[in-house]
Amino acid sequence: MTLKFQPLELMFRSWYYFRLGYAQYLNFFLGFFMFVSTTYYLAILNLPFLREIFPHFYVFVILGIVVIAPLGVLIGWFHMKRTLAYSTEATVSVESNPYTFIVIPGKEEELWAPAWMLTVQALQKILEKENMLSAEEKSEFEAILARFKKLLRGEVIGEPKQRQMLAKSKREKELIQKAR
Repeated sequence: MTLKFQPLELMFRSWYYFRLGYAQYLNFFLGFFMFVSTTYYLAILNLPFLREIFPHFYVFVILGIVVIAPLGVLIGWFHMKRTLAYSTEATVSVESNPYTFIVIPGKEEELWAPAWMLTVQALQKILEKENMLSAEEKSEFEAILARFKKLLRGEVIGEPKQRQMLAKSKREKELIQKAR
């Protein structure tokens, strides 16, 4: 399977990968090195009582790793488990994710959505045959099936905040498929 990207999409993908690699990996090591070297050479070497505790740079680096690593784990754990920070980040991510309002291409589009639609249709038929379906319930089934059909046509359900971007993305996808 070959992926073809539009120039603008390729630019944004590259920007995303750069930010991820820089922030998660390069900046971590650079930041740690800058912290320990600046602290050691500007603070510790100028304070005689600290210079006795840390006579060499490598001793300070080792102690820094021994202290900072567990502290970072503890702060990360609090971030994920004990504060509202992570749940708020997840909420914002879901709100801005265009895939929460469309069927995700791939197995969801090809397998799960059609399977769920068939299941709903079969359940509706069984309930109708057994005369167990009220008019209100029948209209609810029809509304759900209509939303499934809309999704499977590639349309958007719900009210995403990025509706213009979704519409543009859908138009670009249609143009690419027509070009094939």
